[in-house]
Amino acid sequence: MDGGSVLAAALLCWSCGVCVVSALHRTDLVPFGALSGDLILAEGDDETSRVLTLPRPLYFYDTPFHQLYVATNGIISAQDLPMEKQYVDDGFPTDFPVVAPFLADIDTSGGRGQIYYRVTETPSVLNRVAQEVHRGFPDAKFAPTHAVVASWENVAAYEDQTQGTELSNKVNTFQAVIGYDETDSYVLFLYPEDGLNFYGTQPKELYNVKIELPARVGFSRGEVTFFIFSRSEGPFYSVTTDENSVKGLSQVGNTGIPGVWLFHTGNRHSFENIIPAAIGGVLSTLPPEGHALFPDTTTPEYGFGDYPDNTFESESQEEVDGYTLTGKDPEFQPVPAGGDSGSLQPGSPDSPSPSEGSDHQVTYNREEGEEGQYVPPHHPERRAQQLQEQKPQLPLEVVEVNPSPENDPPLAPGGHVVSVDEEDVDFDTGVIQYTTENKETCARFQQQCSQNAVCSDYATGFCCHCRPGFYGNGRQCLPDGAPQRVSGKVSGTVTVGSFPIAFDNIDLHAYIVVGDGRAYTAISQVPEPVGWALMPVSPIGELFGWLFALELPNSQAGFKTTGAEFTRHADVLFNPGNQRLSIVQTGRGLDEHNHLRVETIVNGHVPLLPPGAEVTVQPFKETYQYYPSVITSSSVREFVVVSAERGSQSYTFHLKQNITYRDCRHDNRATPETLQITMERVFVMYVKEERILRYAITNKISPVGAGSSDEELLNPCYVGNHDCDTTAQCIPLEGQAFRCQCATGYTGDGHNCYDIDECAEGLDLCGDNSQCLNLPGSHRCQCLEGFETAYDGRNCVDVDECSSSPCHINARCINDLGSFRCHCQPGFHGDGFYCALHEGRPKSQCEQHRDNLQSGGLGVGGHIPQCDSDGRYRSLQCHGSTGYCWCVDSRGQE
Repeated sequence: MDGGSVLAAALLCWSCGVCVVSALHRTDLVPFGALSGDLILAEGDDETSRVLTLPRPLYFYDTPFHQLYVATNGIISAQDLPMEKQYVDDGFPTDFPVVAPFLADIDTSGGRGQIYYRVTETPSVLNRVAQEVHRGFPDAKFAPTHAVVASWENVAAYEDQTQGTELSNKVNTFQAVIGYDETDSYVLFLYPEDGLNFYGTQPKELYNVKIELPARVGFSRGEVTFFIFSRSEGPFYSVTTDENSVKGLSQVGNTGIPGVWLFHTGNRHSFENIIPAAIGGVLSTLPPEGHALFPDTTTPEYGFGDYPDNTFESESQEEVDGYTLTGKDPEFQPVPAGGDSGSLQPGSPDSPSPSEGSDHQVTYNREEGEEGQYVPPHHPERRAQQLQEQKPQLPLEVVEVNPSPENDPPLAPGGHVVSVDEEDVDFDTGVIQYTTENKETCARFQQQCSQNAVCSDYATGFCCHCRPGFYGNGRQCLPDGAPQRVSGKVSGTVTVGSFPIAFDNIDLHAYIVVGDGRAYTAISQVPEPVGWALMPVSPIGELFGWLFALELPNSQAGFKTTGAEFTRHADVLFNPGNQRLSIVQTGRGLDEHNHLRVETIVNGHVPLLPPGAEVTVQPFKETYQYYPSVITSSSVREFVVVSAERGSQSYTFHLKQNITYRDCRHDNRATPETLQITMERVFVMYVKEERILRYAITNKISPVGAGSSDEELLNPCYVGNHDCDTTAQCIPLEGQAFRCQCATGYTGDGHNCYDIDECAEGLDLCGDNSQCLNLPGSHRCQCLEGFETAYDGRNCVDVDECSSSPCHINARCINDLGSFRCHCQPGFHGDGFYCALHEGRPKSQCEQHRDNLQSGGLGVGGHIPQCDSDGRYRSLQCHGSTGYCWCVDSRGQE
């Protein structure tokens, strides 16, 4: 069962009275690794990642944090970690902020596992987090903008090698995903069914005693300031308490799926402590003996029983659950109209019964190095509708639907049982009828739409649609006809011949003349051997040509489908030579100038081309297959290399690619099954002196089969020989007639267009506490200093600067609208950012006593005395940790 199928099954279970979902598989983890853009933590016993700077603050409890660290020992922290001996063998909580999916003494030395981490805005990851949160917290208005993914793969426990014993082969795999937006944060802990094979570690100082400390799982705010001078233990939340509870992490969950744990971990305005998910009607505890559970409460009760140890061996990881990392594209199979009468109908003689052990699994074959893509689950109504269409469909898991039995239903060996009431099922069609009070609506989620879009509600949810004069997928909209710019970074390692060459964050820029489909791409600071060798790899720049291609009748460019958030995986196989190159391009949205941001990762091998070679790429046509949330294509390209050394040589490469994106299916609009992209005038070159690699391609998109013989192609708008301005749209008329219309945000006769200054002419929609900034073809609203963008994405609200404690420890902070003030406490003077004792009065006995203890003289469990503004002992003293209070005299004696 893949990640999408697990979630789809869980959604079905939500509406049913009984559900058992077997377990979380490794393939259900959020994709991780080098191809996902992860950083890799150095090997070792006590390593901490370099600082992970967050694009926007993450609220953990009620405190904003701007950076994170990932540590070997199964934790993520908002501050640089101390040495492991200060926390790894201590109890919970810690005295620093911690997200702990598995806090234990882990050691990755000698290649015993790897730890990956990244901050991502990938739509598939954000979609998955949003789906889980909306199931676990139905009332939450949460649309994650970023996610932090940390993955511990096949990591081992620390073992003292001086003992002369053989190292254990027990390794653990688990994952933590932190999703957050402007106001809230949620955390997913993911434990695959064979992921945990050791459940604690032995303290180094007591290693010979053979005492094992169970792993700690949970959250700790760390120490917080108590009054002014003291610190006390902050709030914390523990998921596990002993070894049995650690063993049960992969067999129990609070989301309806064993091994999946979800928690609300922070809010900008007020947050007392961690809130676990609790889904009524969905399995939260898997009975060890496999009996069906009829949940009747929304309060999770985690029943940790005696769970057997896993027998997973690390060598077998690539064959878990039949998911083979072989790298072929998903095999999309057409479904006959009306569906297969013998495959989906309940009670059909050919249908496998729950007792026959059918796994109902979907197998994806992928090449080495590729990762499974998360596909959000389809609603049952939409799924039934798709089964009746003739267009190719993504494979979906078959879930048996039967009348509710009087007794507990028997479990299939795969553990898949779904039971619903008879009146909720149409057994002629196999459609489950259900309703939900928590569907996504425009009233709750309109902020996800572009400011140049309208939000429309439908029976199953909402969709965003660009306003007239703009185009896109509704979440991102651009002005019709205006040129588009792309900026981003390129990283990776490319082996040229036998020489690997790495490059990190080199610049990529593209400029697309949308009016005639011309796309220009430039990559700077490309090392010379790679620059020559990458000339034939025009697919790097072809993405932008497809996104903004010239549209022929009955077609649409890629940006109207994907918007600015997508992930493209392309695999290039060269012939002769069989060199293989992987290209991963991720759309990161639009920047403040409305320019598309794309990150590119290139890894693999390419043929060695002689310096000074010229490359000619033949024009070609390619067919794109459109499915819900994914687009695929496969083609063979030809190119010729001419050099003084080797003369003329012909090559080909086979390109396979898929583009995943966030689809909106609620409006039931017809989408194309196939479209054809025609790429002509392909020009590639490498400028040695400037170290710039350039691609230039002219792109047209049309229905499959459209060619130059078609009458409409004779129109100047379609052949590109019109005289419209580059910021104008060419609109074909009858025959060869056409007219030029300036793009939205521009004015003129279409042959000459000029930018409209919306700010100067009062055409902006900026609200209070913001200023209008004019851009070519548009404008943007920028919050004034001291304000930030509100949850709705349009208005500006005050920033609470005091939440980051900017004032001196002996000062108090006062938040004002758009600013803040710092005032020294009584008895101190200064500007608030630094406060000193008033001169003329020596320190009192209480102040000397307090300062000595604060400078390092405080023992474990000690008490720091509290002094009043005149330096006297406060008559009522309270212990900072225990809260115990007592009265003292003028000398501080009880």
